Amino acid sequence: ETFYRATLCRCGLSQNKPFCDNAHIKAGFTATGEPPLKDTPALEARDGPLRIAPTVNGPLKLEGNAEIVTGTGHTIARTTKVFLCRCGHSANKPFCDGSHKRVGFVA
Repeated sequence: ETFYRATLCRCGLSQNKPFCDNAHIKAGFTATGEPPLKDTPALEARDGPLRIAPTVNGPLKLEGNAEIVTGTGHTIARTTKVFLCRCGHSANKPFCDGSHKRVGFVA
């Protein structure tokens, strides 16, 4: 299956991880402000394989050409490897800061 855009779970409650199923609405999860914008160089290619693997009781590991874009359309990262929060507790959302260990997140 080919995806060109995906909305990933950030609250940790989706029953369809790593994808969002709107469980955050019922839970009352609200995202904290947008991360600061960074001037990142363009990727060599904007396509190609992107591997998304949930780590055991931890973040999502993305490998491949990825652009991380906020809900308001601001690009905050262009990278080939990144760990994204899925427990909902990172102080650096959407990026993992290790909070899943502190809160005992279980996928």
